Amino acid sequence: MTMVERVAGRIREDRSIATWHEVDSGFWVGNASGGFLGSVERLGRARYLARDEFSRPLGEYVGLSYARDAVVERHT
Repeated sequence: MTMVERVAGRIREDRSIATWHEVDSGFWVGNASGGFLGSVERLGRARYLARDEFSRPLGEYVGLSYARDAVVERHT
């Protein structure tokens, strides 16, 4: 089991930190340890599409944090 701690827009997993950057309105990219994790795109009110590092859909989520978690969990 991996311990996950949220810290102001970051998710801390063991020793790596995933950081998220909004590069366009409603579009975030995540990275950890210098590597690209994936992205999250706002589709509408409370709807977010998570994608992995190859832009493959991981699913739609009802909140930004859930979508980010899905991207990070894909790498753990």
